[in-house]
Amino acid sequence: MHPSSMENMKRAKDLLGNRIEEGIEILDVGGRALVKDRERSYRVLWEDKAKEYYVADLLDGHNVTHPMPGPYELPFPNEAVDLIVSGQTLEHVKNPFRLVAEMNRVLKTGGFMILIAPSQGKYHDSIDCWRFMDDAFRAVAEDVGNLSVVADWVDRSAPDERSARWADHVFVGERV
Repeated sequence: MHPSSMENMKRAKDLLGNRIEEGIEILDVGGRALVKDRERSYRVLWEDKAKEYYVADLLDGHNVTHPMPGPYELPFPNEAVDLIVSGQTLEHVKNPFRLVAEMNRVLKTGGFMILIAPSQGKYHDSIDCWRFMDDAFRAVAEDVGNLSVVADWVDRSAPDERSARWADHVFVGERV
């Protein structure tokens, strides 16, 4: 994970401030570690808030708590979690609208969703379908229907070269 992704997740957390309570259930979609003992989730940023921190991914891994049965299926009942985070995942999903709708299904009313995806950058990985331009997440939220925009920005000021090449698009939404 590039440094600005962690920084942008921290910025989103700070923006929400006391709207995020302690003792919540958090779901990280796509946070599977690619290498053992090299965390790729946002767990460390949320330890002070999480009663439970789940990682759902299509592929199993040592930190995956909930393997996904399909690309648009999260193994949780409706309105099961308080916060969903996902970074560097949606660009690898063939239909990100469907996956965000599924995330919204398992998010409690009044819960928050924080998404981070690149708005630019070269092809990478075996499946790389999307770059999320300035209006992308607003379109996704509109399509979902009951996901309101709390904050939405593209980080074009990352100081390190590794982060700058991706220009993270960050979305913070609330299920209403």
